[in-house]
Amino acid sequence: MTAIAGYSGAQKQGREKIQRMLAALAHRGRDSEQIMVASHAGLGARSAALSEARGQGIAQDGQVSLVLDGELFNPREDGVDDAQFALQQYQRHGRGFARYLDGVFACALCDGEELLLVRDPLGVRPLYYGRDQDGELFFASEMKALIGTVVEIEELLPATVCSSATGVFSYLPELPEIHVAGDFSGLRDQLRKTLFEAVARRMADGAVGACLLSGGLDSSIIAAIVHDMGVDMPLLTVGVEGASDIENAKVVAAHLGMEHHVHQFDRNDITELVPTAVRALESFDEDCVSGAVSNLIASAFAAGWTNCILSGEGGDELFGGYHLLKEIEGEGGRLRMMEKLVAIAYNTALQRLDRSMMGNGIHYRTPFLDSAVVALAHQTPVGWKIYQGQDGNFIEKYILREAFRDLLPEVIYRRVKLRFAAGAGTDGMMDRIAADQLAPSELEKHPRSQTGYQLHSLKELWYYRLFQENFPHPSFERMVGRWDPFK
Repeated sequence: MTAIAGYSGAQKQGREKIQRMLAALAHRGRDSEQIMVASHAGLGARSAALSEARGQGIAQDGQVSLVLDGELFNPREDGVDDAQFALQQYQRHGRGFARYLDGVFACALCDGEELLLVRDPLGVRPLYYGRDQDGELFFASEMKALIGTVVEIEELLPATVCSSATGVFSYLPELPEIHVAGDFSGLRDQLRKTLFEAVARRMADGAVGACLLSGGLDSSIIAAIVHDMGVDMPLLTVGVEGASDIENAKVVAAHLGMEHHVHQFDRNDITELVPTAVRALESFDEDCVSGAVSNLIASAFAAGWTNCILSGEGGDELFGGYHLLKEIEGEGGRLRMMEKLVAIAYNTALQRLDRSMMGNGIHYRTPFLDSAVVALAHQTPVGWKIYQGQDGNFIEKYILREAFRDLLPEVIYRRVKLRFAAGAGTDGMMDRIAADQLAPSELEKHPRSQTGYQLHSLKELWYYRLFQENFPHPSFERMVGRWDPFK
């Protein structure tokens, strides 16, 4: 919802420094800019006009000031926006206030001479920091805003706080207390109800204007919930001509009887967009970049209708949607891998979603990442997520499929998981484009990055070189995560 940036300590031309950082993040907040500068710190925010409940991402009370990127869904008094509520929780609970925030967020709070940086439990909203040559702490929503300012860059990890006075420490998120049904049908119905409530929370302020529809299970479920709630909004789909996403999305839209818009793109569009995608994404991981290209096209397309969309992101991590899980022996092993996929999502799947949507000023809401849905997913047995049928084959996200079977077309209920880039048709095309950019021998000559990342394909080498053009310092490269844990 907001771009945030700032620093601790006394800074010459502090306001101008914040303005420069926010200018690099203008895509994240296009409607207003506010900066607060004191003798000991400076905070700034660029925000989008979404709703009164979201506010402008900035609050102040006496010597305490706060800027916030994200959305909070805690009940509160009328007229209190998200940033004001977060500041109130700090005044009530002190440095551990983040555990009482229900939502997705990154925020910076200044109290006297101490600056606190805080990130949500899953790392949905990004936050980076580092120190300049004088040892003063700077922070910003994206890495690109800190180029030339900090000596070494760090990413604030999920469920973590960084204090300018004492350093980094973690906090224990307070998930809702959920009493889980002990049988499959009971938990299935509970999951359905919880996800309906999560969608309703994200639509309550009236800001959402469209729903991204890939034609996969997760986005189709979100669209079906919206329809069942009696809400009329457009469904938006992108892909190359003949892509499976487009055909499946048409089936879903027709089944629901909802307004549907499709945008097709081609090889030339992808070729032109890849350099932009790498810079926007701040990564060269081949899986992340492929998805980012499709998502950037989707966010640019969505801008014709709204600046706030619903997304099905998170269902795969929480409910066992990845095929690699089927290859792991035993429920214990599959559980450990699912926990790892959730743990690394902050700089893989969630980073791709954030940069791709915000790169075109599109704010995104993710019902699957609602705290109640997450709490329920954590208590759902592995065997009900990845179900082994009588034929010995595994069915991914089985309980999720069953919970919404009656709202979906049969072909979608039974559809096998495809990555967004594969379903949209970009994956194979990007391999062919990369072959035009680099000779095959280039990968043999340069199989690793300067910090030791194994480059797995010609296209990943191409992405890496584009990344280096934008982020040449090795510390930026060390922030790059791998989506596939087996690579």
